[in-house]
Amino acid sequence: MTQRLIEPTTLQAGPRPSVRHLIARHPVATFLCICYAVTWATAVPWFRARTDILPFDLPMWGSLGTVFGVALGALLVVAASDGRAGVRDLARRSLRWRVGVRWYLLAVLGLPVVVLAGAIALFGTAALEALADDWRLLFTRVLPVLLLQLALFQLAEEVGWMGFLQARLQDRHGPLKACLLVTVPFALWHLPDLFAQAGLATALLFLPILAAAHLCARVVLGWLYNATGASVLLVAVLHASFDATVNNVGLGQLIPGPNGTALVLATGAFLLAAVGLVVATGGRLAYDQKGT
Repeated sequence: MTQRLIEPTTLQAGPRPSVRHLIARHPVATFLCICYAVTWATAVPWFRARTDILPFDLPMWGSLGTVFGVALGALLVVAASDGRAGVRDLARRSLRWRVGVRWYLLAVLGLPVVVLAGAIALFGTAALEALADDWRLLFTRVLPVLLLQLALFQLAEEVGWMGFLQARLQDRHGPLKACLLVTVPFALWHLPDLFAQAGLATALLFLPILAAAHLCARVVLGWLYNATGASVLLVAVLHASFDATVNNVGLGQLIPGPNGTALVLATGAFLLAAVGLVVATGGRLAYDQKGT
C-alpha cells in the first residue's frame, strides 16, 4: 500500500496595508489618537515644570501639545488621506484673512463688549469705573494675551478641530450634527489642562458642564466659519478673544464680582448666541456645501 504524501499548502499573505493607507481609511480616529497622545505626553508634571516660560502664566506645554498634537496631527492626516491638494486646501482655509471688516470687529470686540455690558447690568457702574481706572491694561495685558493666545494656541487648535474635524463632519452629516459629534472629543481633549489645574477628580466632575459649554462654542464657531467663507483664522480670533476675555490676567481682572464672573458671563453669551443662531438659521449655521 502506497502512502501518499500531501505537501502542506503554503498560504501567501496579501500585501500588508501601508500606514498611509490605514490613516486614509480612518482619518478621524487617527487624528484623535495623535491629539490625545501628544497632549497627555506634554501634560505630565515633569514636562510642565520645564516649559513654564511664557508670560501671563500661559502654559508653554499646552502650546506645544496644541501645535504638535492638533495642528501637525491634522496636517499629517490630511496629507495621508487627501494628498498635497488637501494640505493646500487646509492651509488656505487656515490663513484666509480676506473677509469683511465687520467680521474682525465681531471676532475681536463682540464678546468683550457683551461681557462688559453684562457686568454693568449686574454691578452697575463699578465695571466702567474699573475700566476707566485701569484702561491701560487693555493694551498692556488684554491685547498681548489675545495675540499670544492666537499665535501659540488658538490658530493651531482650530486648524485641527475646525479646519479638519468639524469641517469634514459637517460635509458628511450637516453643521449641527457636526457640532454635536465634535463636542465630546473636544471636551475630553481639555482634560489634561483641567487635571493640571484642579486634579483628575475635579476635572471629571466638571466634564459635563465643560461639554455643554463647548457645544455652544462649537455652534457659534461653526457659524462664523461658514459665514466667513471657511476662514479658520477668524474662528481662531474669536476663540482667542474668548480666552483673553475670561483670563484673570486679561479682561477678567477688570470685571467686578467673584473670581470667574467673566467666564460665567462669556459662557452665557455663547449659550444665548448658539440658541439664537440655531433658531435663526434652522440649524444650517450659514452652511453652504457648494460655497465652503
